[in-house]
Amino acid sequence: MDFVRKVVNSNVLADIIEIPEHLKNKKVEIIILPYDNVDNEDNFSVHKAKKARGLLQKYRNKELQSLENTAWAKAVIEKHESS
Repeated sequence: MDFVRKVVNSNVLADIIEIPEHLKNKKVEIIILPYDNVDNEDNFSVHKAKKARGLLQKYRNKELQSLENTAWAKAVIEKHESS
């Protein structure tokens, strides 16, 4: 039987599958085996799709939030004022 075995940092898998907290930022072993039994596909647990909400929260700058309401208008004026 053919298979693939590789040791990687668990961060590489974070966008693909849900990683338990105790395995994050650690080396993990990935083993890929062929799956031939089509009848048992319903037995796999279905994971929730990851949401993007709050993903960029760590980059927020509260000082710049007050400028958001006028940012578009200022950008248009800067770009086209010499036209």
